[in-house]
Amino acid sequence: MPDFEAASDAILAQFKTSLDSSRPNVPVSWPNIEFAPAEDFDEASNEAWARVSVQGAGARQASLGAVGSRRWRSAGLVYVQVFAPIGVGANQALAVADDVATALRGVTASSVRLKAPSINPIGRDEGYYQVNVTTPFEFDQTA
Repeated sequence: MPDFEAASDAILAQFKTSLDSSRPNVPVSWPNIEFAPAEDFDEASNEAWARVSVQGAGARQASLGAVGSRRWRSAGLVYVQVFAPIGVGANQALAVADDVATALRGVTASSVRLKAPSINPIGRDEGYYQVNVTTPFEFDQTA
């Protein structure tokens, strides 16, 4: 049963494997890894770029029992922001967002259960058209 670090690693590995397969021309800005869109994104060879983050959203006791055998459920959200160049229309960003949602929808990665993603078009943001994909997840720990 994972801790938050292991849960985050499992989610990011699942995301990377799926996106590398479905959208190899979409560079990703990973948590705490330097990424400069002006330098790392090339409109001529890339469809869009994405930023991913994993955030906690609370925890609760999920079962009763003796200390050491109680189950604790942690919840969180995976945020993927998709950015496509201005002037290519919304469909390019939406298509990438659809593939992101498909990559995360209903997947279990190392005991981390990902749920139904939401796709939210945001609009223009600093020279890009932005669409966000938000996916809730949960995992259990015994303590």
